[in-house]
Amino acid sequence: MDTIHLSGGDSGYPTPFMHYPRGPGIYKMNLIFDSLIEKDDKGLIPWLAESWDISSGSKEYTFHLRNDVKWQDGEPFTANDVKFTIDYEKEHPPASSYDLSSVSEIDVIDDHTIKFTLTQPIAPFLDEIASVKIIPEHIYKDESDPNKFESPEAVTGTGPYKLAEYEKEHGTYKFTANEDFWGPKQRVKNIEFIPVSDSTVAFQQKEIDFVSLSADLVDMFKSDPEVYVFQQPAIWGYELSFNMNKSPILDNKAIRQAFAYAIDRQELVDKIGRGAGKPGSMGILPQDHIWYNENVPKYEHDAEKAKEILADAGWTDSDGDGIMDKDGQKLSFNVILASDQARIGELIKERLKEAGIDVTLQAIESKSRDSKLAKGDFEIGINGYGGWGSDADYLRTKFCGAAFGIEGASHGRPLIGYQNDKVDDLCMAQLSETDTEKRKEIIYELQDVLAEEVPSIPLYYTASYNAYRPAVYDGWMNMFDHHEMTHSKLSYLDRSEIRN
Repeated sequence: MDTIHLSGGDSGYPTPFMHYPRGPGIYKMNLIFDSLIEKDDKGLIPWLAESWDISSGSKEYTFHLRNDVKWQDGEPFTANDVKFTIDYEKEHPPASSYDLSSVSEIDVIDDHTIKFTLTQPIAPFLDEIASVKIIPEHIYKDESDPNKFESPEAVTGTGPYKLAEYEKEHGTYKFTANEDFWGPKQRVKNIEFIPVSDSTVAFQQKEIDFVSLSADLVDMFKSDPEVYVFQQPAIWGYELSFNMNKSPILDNKAIRQAFAYAIDRQELVDKIGRGAGKPGSMGILPQDHIWYNENVPKYEHDAEKAKEILADAGWTDSDGDGIMDKDGQKLSFNVILASDQARIGELIKERLKEAGIDVTLQAIESKSRDSKLAKGDFEIGINGYGGWGSDADYLRTKFCGAAFGIEGASHGRPLIGYQNDKVDDLCMAQLSETDTEKRKEIIYELQDVLAEEVPSIPLYYTASYNAYRPAVYDGWMNMFDHHEMTHSKLSYLDRSEIRN
């Protein structure tokens, strides 16, 4: 295949430091930069590391690196680049964070062997390593501010594609095959992201080769024999997040439970997702997650139940002026959300009003919304993001409280001020449990506790439809924990050549 055309949009300069910290930015950068471990449709696979050994009670990981890898400028890739990357990014955090705080020592054994020693066993350690994109020491060692490093040398990786063109204003990118790539042959020579005003129309007119569809368009495309339509797993989701520091009322579990009963999450699936999705689980992990606990409380929509919970907590409408506490404080909140999520906000506002909870919606541009979430400048926020199918340790990174030093937020963790001893204990227990079945039991219990606590509310998980023309290209593949085929670098490679 010579060239694939995909819908464009600016995702930042595709270095580990300058891409925008959402999926499109991460996975454009991933075409250029490799990790020690990659993901296919079944799990983790060897990549820059062709194998690894685990010893000393799961506290030592020795990675054996491929000896035929070169940087895109021809310099050899070695274990020193791996150690340099991790040391450098302690001082200069990348746009997409990872957690290697458990690593006490990194030893370069030789050019193609590196050993990580951990302070304790860490169950998802390999998943964290898979998130580390290795950068070249010979290029970055003298760069004091990688967040401003936009020269062509900055996008020198070991990956299958090079950046040929980038235009920020129009959000256009062109990636071209790296002829000296160490790994599987590229099935696609060029990947171009181009600006389109309407991606569905652009797909119909064959300007782009892959498209996401709304549910109401599925039947139209299914009738086209040239087009293949499929539904993704529901592991991209919308979430309502509470800031207990900004609004201490929300630190009351009863208030949060009332929100869970008041919001009709199935209505969001039906009216916003047009039936393509699944209602949020108060255990956080979605129904399509491999460790989903189907027995957690469901919180079916029930406005009267919400009122009862509020009344038991001292919030009543005694004079007809709305629900208040004994001191006359109204149950009223401000909610920030992206402008394109306004309809979600409106439906939520209507259902909360039925339960006596008043909210004011503030719809703003999505980057501004993300900034406010990260700064804690909100009472309640609505956000949407992927990664809900990832290793269940993300429950720790979202909900483990300040007792473990987690105080800030991000667009993926806009949770501030929440702390629960039982949640913390379970989060830390699963982190160090390397027996899979025992760890799964802990994660199941953790979902039960989170469903009782309701520290945030998953609104619904989208199960989007995608379409492409097999006659044009038929190599698409999902990563096992991700919802978007165009994001997998393996989608563009000859997977029969992947070495194990």
